[in-house]
Amino acid sequence: MTYHDTRWGKPTREVQELFTAMCLEIMQAGLTFQTVLKFEDGMNQVFHHFSIKYLAELDDQSLDKFCQDKRVIRNRAKIAAIIANAKVVANQPARFVDQTWAPVHYVTLDHMLTQPAQPENYQTFISPFVKSFKSMGLKRMGPITTYSYLQAVGVINDHLLDCEFR
Repeated sequence: MTYHDTRWGKPTREVQELFTAMCLEIMQAGLTFQTVLKFEDGMNQVFHHFSIKYLAELDDQSLDKFCQDKRVIRNRAKIAAIIANAKVVANQPARFVDQTWAPVHYVTLDHMLTQPAQPENYQTFISPFVKSFKSMGLKRMGPITTYSYLQAVGVINDHLLDCEFR
């Protein structure tokens, strides 16, 4: 609830906050978000709070080391994607922010939900985001992860209308 009430859906345009949210959503794929939050402190220690600069400078030896560290979710493909994405974002930080927010004209899209969102209903909406992230060279940003990322950073407001947060 703390994550939901203080971070999820809070609009941000700050590149480091966007990148961190993207990393957490990549890690979440196939897992519950509670699992990701359980590992968040350890991942913050190991990945230097998902520092774009730190991660962008890493090599394959670091990847091997991270895959052995019990403080992180030890999925080689996800960790490799985070490192690769840091390199992309480090070279194009403004583009990353723009690819996240420009399609909605830098204004949160509020779905005004009375029941939980069904991301599969938003395929047409999400497709241009996925294509633009892939064109940047971002890894593991398919439709579900991208939709979750957009929710997390406040591009899409999927809080229910009766949500205490609102």
